[in-house]
Amino acid sequence: MRRRALLALAPALLLAVGGCSGGSDAAPPDEAKRIATQRFDQAGALHIDLRSSGLPKGRDGVSKAVGDGVVSADRPAFTGEISGVIQGNPAGISLIAIDEQTWMSFFTKDYNPVEMSTLGAPNPAEFFRPGTGIGQLISETDALTAGEESREGKVVVQTYSGKLPAASVERLFLLGKEADTFDVTYGIEPESGEVRSAEIVGEFYEGHTMTFTVTLSDYGKNVTVDEPA
Repeated sequence: MRRRALLALAPALLLAVGGCSGGSDAAPPDEAKRIATQRFDQAGALHIDLRSSGLPKGRDGVSKAVGDGVVSADRPAFTGEISGVIQGNPAGISLIAIDEQTWMSFFTKDYNPVEMSTLGAPNPAEFFRPGTGIGQLISETDALTAGEESREGKVVVQTYSGKLPAASVERLFLLGKEADTFDVTYGIEPESGEVRSAEIVGEFYEGHTMTFTVTLSDYGKNVTVDEPA
């Protein structure tokens, strides 16, 4: 009797295992792209963890940025910590960015105005502006195809891979001018349609391939970013 019961359960177990592989039941790429863009642009606020690998020796750039962003067309904002290479030296700063203005705290408790382009870094507030930020990157991705499901922490996401025009990457990262396209893989949470990760690979610096990985969480969290006193 026990053997017959186990044999009866086998098809169900196979179906359950097969259902975790993803791909066949994934939302169509165009629909996933549309919904993910919409979810990001309507998030209100969320947490971001950006990391890079492959920064060329002797070049300034960001290796890590962790903080909270406010998604807004009129007043996008970011507050958090940024690490990287500044003027040839490894450094970590606290940063507040509101629209086009940025302030940083570097070895002090006070925040001082700074022009991010002089540090070889983008203004992180721009990542959260609908129409030109992360949501627009998703919208501008070409040749998107569904891949497998993948676990990212406690979240299972459906992966989608495609190509990003260099102009889209340059607009946001201020890098990649000499590239043609970038390879991108998104992790999209199936139930909510939220993009939870984006891995962008390509020639951010001429002759050097780098990877930027963006992880997003806490969609809709309560975030207030004010100008420093």
